Amino acid sequence: MSKEKRSQGRSNVFLGATLEAESQIYPVRIRNVSAGGALLEAQLLPKLGARICLVRGELRMTGVLVWQSGDQAGVTFNAPIDVAAWVKRGGAAGQQRVDTIVAALRKKVPVPPDMHPGDALSLRDISAALDGLCERLASVDEIPTGIAEELVKLDTLAQALRKSVTGRSF
Repeated sequence: MSKEKRSQGRSNVFLGATLEAESQIYPVRIRNVSAGGALLEAQLLPKLGARICLVRGELRMTGVLVWQSGDQAGVTFNAPIDVAAWVKRGGAAGQQRVDTIVAALRKKVPVPPDMHPGDALSLRDISAALDGLCERLASVDEIPTGIAEELVKLDTLAQALRKSVTGRSF
């Protein structure tokens, strides 16, 4: 299948989901999705050719893992999905913004001015939001080791930002 045909109808996303295969559950990120398939990222993935079920909230679709390279894999669905329903759970306005920015970057054209965040948040706001995110993530039970290591890095960055904004470490 040609690249142009495959890219038609694809929505570039960053959505959390799970992939069920071979009596295992794999946490994954959906990076792009179309009615017929999806590009997934994960630290661990089932073997090539595995029959899968992709789950996001109450949405479920079965399919087959058709390719894998490093931490990315492609799945083909057994039946077409309603992409809008899968993306909607993450927020349609935010998703439209992601799609517009990614399309501009792929075409190597400037990102539309209304897509820039501008002065919406101060460093103090960002610092507070980052602190809250670190707290919520730290309270999650059973964090995989790789994610826990990244959380420590994120917390270190949050502390550095907080110190530069407020002059205090804690």
